[in-house]
Amino acid sequence: MDTNAARNEVKVMVVMDLAAICKKLAENSIVPDDMRAEAREFVAEFDSLLPVRGKANPSEKAQAEALLIKMARFLTRVVEIQSWPADSRSLRA
Repeated sequence: MDTNAARNEVKVMVVMDLAAICKKLAENSIVPDDMRAEAREFVAEFDSLLPVRGKANPSEKAQAEALLIKMARFLTRVVEIQSWPADSRSLRA
């Protein structure tokens, strides 16, 4: 496999994994509604790109790369979901 094809395959692998994570977030009722809706949008956009996997034109490739960036930035918001350790008695004021 040539270097460019290998780099493209890495991006495909990452965008697929990020879409899978977004799908799990979209389906989890604990996740805030606004985040679930945004995750669903990412999954829908990813699904719309699946038919061109491996044969995308430059515009579709750019769309997939932009989606990868948007999903990666979105996932940092998961830390905003307020949570406490399972044994919160160990917290000190």
